[in-house]
Amino acid sequence: MNKKRLKTILIVIAAGLAYYGFVQLTGWSIPCPVSTITNGHIHCPGCGVTHMCVELAHFNLSEAFYWNPVILCLLPIWILSLFLWLFGRGKKFTGAVVWFSVASLFIYCIIRNIPGWPLY
Repeated sequence: MNKKRLKTILIVIAAGLAYYGFVQLTGWSIPCPVSTITNGHIHCPGCGVTHMCVELAHFNLSEAFYWNPVILCLLPIWILSLFLWLFGRGKKFTGAVVWFSVASLFIYCIIRNIPGWPLY
C-alpha cells in the first residue's frame, strides 16, 4: 500500500465530509458554473452531484439516482479503480475506466440537455 496515496485519499474524504457538514448546516452548496452561466438552460454531467451525495448519505438511492444517475452508476467502478491505484495495480483497468467514464459523461451531457429530458 502506498502511504502517500492513502494520505491523499483520506484528505479528499475529509474534505468531502466537511463539505457535506457545511451543506447540511447551511443549506448552501456550490452552484454549477455551467448551469449558472447559461441561466439553467444547459446542465453539465456533474450537475446534481451534491444532491446525489447528500441523498446517498441518507441511504436514499432512488433520489440519488434522480439527481445524477450516471455518476451514481460509475461510483462502484471508480471506487474499485481507486483501491487498485492505492495498491499500485490495475493500470490498464484504470485507463479503461477513465475512457469509459469520459465517454459515458459526454453522452449523458448531450442526452440530459435534450428538451423534455425527464430527469432533472
